[in-house]
Amino acid sequence: MSEEKIEKIRCFLRKYWLPLVEKKNQIKSRIRLSIQLQITLCYTAMMLFVGALIFIPVGHVIIHSELKNHMLRFHYSGQEWQINLLDGFEVTVVLYLAGVLFVVEMAKKNISQITKYIGKMIKQSKRITINNLSQERISEEGMQNELKDVASTINSMLDRLEGSYEQQKQFASDASHELRTPIAVIQGYINMLDRWGAEDPEVLAESVEAIKNEAQSMKELVEKLLFLSRNDKKTLKLTKRKFNIGKMVEETIKEAKIIAKNRNVEALDVDHLIFYGDRQMMKEAIRVLVENAIKYTKDGDTIYIGCEEIDNQCVLTVADTGIGMDEKDMENIFRRFYRSDHVRNGDISGHGLGLSIAKLIVAKHVGTIQVKSQYTRGTCFRITLPIQRFE
Repeated sequence: MSEEKIEKIRCFLRKYWLPLVEKKNQIKSRIRLSIQLQITLCYTAMMLFVGALIFIPVGHVIIHSELKNHMLRFHYSGQEWQINLLDGFEVTVVLYLAGVLFVVEMAKKNISQITKYIGKMIKQSKRITINNLSQERISEEGMQNELKDVASTINSMLDRLEGSYEQQKQFASDASHELRTPIAVIQGYINMLDRWGAEDPEVLAESVEAIKNEAQSMKELVEKLLFLSRNDKKTLKLTKRKFNIGKMVEETIKEAKIIAKNRNVEALDVDHLIFYGDRQMMKEAIRVLVENAIKYTKDGDTIYIGCEEIDNQCVLTVADTGIGMDEKDMENIFRRFYRSDHVRNGDISGHGLGLSIAKLIVAKHVGTIQVKSQYTRGTCFRITLPIQRFE
């Protein structure tokens, strides 16, 4: 077929056929038939159609042949009964129509029960708001089969929505709480400077240093919150490329030796493995673990950092001989804003976001992060990443 004919067909369809289809859809959208009525009509039409296929040809043969005068004989209770074939055919048609009415009525009854449950689900769904999300659910009582599955699915979705909503509420509350403290400190020092600090060099120096530290802390917190927010909104992008993860670990070890004052930083086995991922993010994940190791160790403690290939996987290790964690801490350390009761009221600063960010980064690289710890004896984090072989 030539291009010219194809184009003519397209023009014809656009000009005549598509408007008809659109008009049909508009008319169909204005007609609102209940599910019960639609299914009942389908049942009736189907059974009448089947009956027509059977009885019309048979009736035509009987009426237009000598069979219409044929007598049917049968015995019952010692008596002989006979009936004309045409009369028997008519009786059969009447019985079939009665059967159609009976089946349609039963179907209507069953459909009415189904639509009753659907209507109940609609009313219950309309009652659910953000204020009663934790209380209202679709009742599954009396439901069976697919309807019960639908109600169960909706309830599961509501459970997930409730969990997400509660998580967002907790996130906002925790973020506000974390920002409140540095803001209060800054305001306190500003008020002190406003009163007499400008004339006292020691107070001025102390206030400037404190405001500087708190501002830096707020900046770090906001950056972490933005990072997590981008991930929650699915806008966090990774720039993946091949890089030597062993060299990255060596850089981290050198940095740790500089900032980990009075700690012993020792390198474990460092294998030079080629890894495909976001180098900057992976380094940030390792830094989080190293910074935690520095925070939760004392003078003279040791921090171990390594990278090795085990069973065709890259295993990054950051271990220390610090204060360690108990079982409760290990179950919760990857939660946002979680901080151990052992350090919450101490001199160790932090926001409780680092480990959740590290876990997120590792998960983005299809890896896992595990922790082993013993209270007062130390902690060991192990990141396991898949290795791809490159030619």
